[in-house]
Amino acid sequence: MHQFQDELRQALWKYALLPVLLLTVAGLLLIVVSWQHYVVEDNARHRQQLVSGIQTVMEDGSRRIGRIAEQLDKTPNSIEAIQCDGNSRANVMAAVYPELDSTDTGLGFYLLDNQGKVAAGSRQRLPEGLQDLSGEWGILQRLSESDQLQAELAGDSHRSNRYLLMGKAVRQAGRLEGFILLVMPGSVLQNQLSGGKQDVILLDRFDNLLFPWSQETAEGKVPAAFSHTKASLVHYDQQLFYSTGQEIGHGFAVLSVTPVTNLLSRYVLGAGFLVALFILMVPIIGVSVLRESRGKAKSIDELVEAFAAVKTGDWTHPLKLQPSSGLAVVQESYEHMTRSLQELMKKNEEEAKASVISEIRQLESQFNPHFLFNTLENIKFMVKLDRDAAIRMIKSLSKLLRYSIDNTVRRVSLADDLAYVRGYVEIQQLRFGSRLEYREQIDPQSLGCEIPKLIFQPALENAVKYGADAKGKIAILLQAEFCEDTLQIRIGDQGRGMEPETFARLQALLESEENDSVHMGVYNIHRRIRLMYGKPYGVQVKQREAGGTEVMLVLPILREEGKRNAETGNRRR
Repeated sequence: MHQFQDELRQALWKYALLPVLLLTVAGLLLIVVSWQHYVVEDNARHRQQLVSGIQTVMEDGSRRIGRIAEQLDKTPNSIEAIQCDGNSRANVMAAVYPELDSTDTGLGFYLLDNQGKVAAGSRQRLPEGLQDLSGEWGILQRLSESDQLQAELAGDSHRSNRYLLMGKAVRQAGRLEGFILLVMPGSVLQNQLSGGKQDVILLDRFDNLLFPWSQETAEGKVPAAFSHTKASLVHYDQQLFYSTGQEIGHGFAVLSVTPVTNLLSRYVLGAGFLVALFILMVPIIGVSVLRESRGKAKSIDELVEAFAAVKTGDWTHPLKLQPSSGLAVVQESYEHMTRSLQELMKKNEEEAKASVISEIRQLESQFNPHFLFNTLENIKFMVKLDRDAAIRMIKSLSKLLRYSIDNTVRRVSLADDLAYVRGYVEIQQLRFGSRLEYREQIDPQSLGCEIPKLIFQPALENAVKYGADAKGKIAILLQAEFCEDTLQIRIGDQGRGMEPETFARLQALLESEENDSVHMGVYNIHRRIRLMYGKPYGVQVKQREAGGTEVMLVLPILREEGKRNAETGNRRR
């Protein structure tokens, strides 16, 4: 009993604590999914939008500079001549004007000499913040040292004076003549960079920052804590940010920075609440489990004591269970049982004697020596040829024997007996191989009907034994269906059938009260049904016109032992 109490307590713990644990885990997972969706994915989406837009701008600027350089190569005048000659300057602007007119981005063009002075351009002077460009430093110095396109951010650290510069050196006969410079104001890119719940930042190789960003920075530089290439959680200026970076070429990188201070605070608060709830529920559940297990154990003790008394023949032993135990229906059933047992014992003496005889014949017919001998012989050879098949056959035989010799159950559900039949067929299929074909057509509503245990198995044995056709193939069909207020079970084969004289003797045998013939199996089924349910029920044997024999069992429709299911019968009428 102590073991039962322990098992009951463990079961209560499991089923009471498991929902709380699952709720806590589900809440934590929801937090993780929310972070992934609202922070990680949203951050990546906006970063990718900026990367796509900036790459398009820079690729377009690179193509423009290339075409402008081609136009300058066709101009015979040097940059110095262009600077001094208004006509030459007008010709240059006319040549490059188509490249500038095809865009509405506010892109400016400037042709500078090797000292950084404007020779020709969209305006006579460089924009404010770029007027101190010199060939000795900054982008002009890097252009003079390379023939490749250069791009970077320049201008004052204030947002209104930040520019995206793209340029290329102009050389003639290996001598530096000047520079082609495209200038895009930072304000032009602002619409592409803003929006969403995060700041998206463009910066060059020197960490020069192009707006927008809501945080104040020193001299327009991005703090070192923000990585250019990987995702990280950054603590800066007493706030938390989720930052991701991506390099896009020409030394530029894009940072997508999401402020998460408030969001993480809510996540921590929610997670803390879930964990606190779990911790609080553990002792509450523990006390409840202890109280319930003690109460249930006491009721079970009383039940055991009462049934022990019944076992010894004491039908008057009282059973008083606590109303809170939830076992009132058990107490009512116990009292009903003790009142009706003696009456049932008197009424069923004859049926019990017939049942004993029937069960003895059943055991003799179910596992006769020939079946066991053939099965064991097959197992012996299967062990050598197919070890897995031998193991399956042994397991199936073990289940059949255990089911067959269990005399404590007289009636079982159709579903249970079908499970036994399938085990029997599995052994026979391992024996006969592809020669044996077995099919079922079962009304699903009939599976819960109660039938005598192993009632149709002898008929199935006969079908296996005598149901082979001219080619040696055995085809068996088992059907179960309702017909009016009866349950009909058919076992049919496609064999050669019976001789007319044999069939006539079998029909006469089914109408008699005694059996002195070799048809033990079919008669045993018929006799058991008649003893249990009366003459309206029994076995009918038919010869099929297409060949083969059909054995039909006619049974009452029973859902509970001893009680006809009137609803089912009325429904079929």
